[in-house]
Amino acid sequence: MASESISPIRFGTISFTTGGAAASTAGVGPGPNDPQLGDFCESGGARWVFVYNDGGASAPVGCAVVLNSAATGYSVTVTSVTSADFAIGVVQNATFMTGTYGWVLVRGIGTVKMMTASGTVAARQNLELAANGYFYGASNTTGNGLCFGQSISAIVSSASGSAFITCYG
Repeated sequence: MASESISPIRFGTISFTTGGAAASTAGVGPGPNDPQLGDFCESGGARWVFVYNDGGASAPVGCAVVLNSAATGYSVTVTSVTSADFAIGVVQNATFMTGTYGWVLVRGIGTVKMMTASGTVAARQNLELAANGYFYGASNTTGNGLCFGQSISAIVSSASGSAFITCYG
């Protein structure tokens, strides 16, 4: 990955995941251009963060990940995510397999996956987290959780669609 950086932000291209077990020390590889856990990258108008999936379940494209409270650093999980959680990023491009490193979208236009029941949203509707990293429409009356994006067009339950994503990673 060719990159330039102004610490701690990297500018370069994103190639989704790197397989392998967690390194025993901070960092992912031996080279000077290899990303470190928690590195940010600006690419094509989007902001990404490099994380490790140690949560025990693979995260599908369009699902949000949260910090894994059982681990340290930028270790994430999709398991048992609820509307009360704080999303770090949203998986894009390929399923984020357990025990791998990868880039998740923090801010920009990307794909979101809607929950099965009551997951239909209208165009420009705000999005909240649902169970296991899926999304559903934010309600102005219930105020269940934080807003993590806005749909660009209507998206039906169980489907994926485009949204402007804004997480706090």
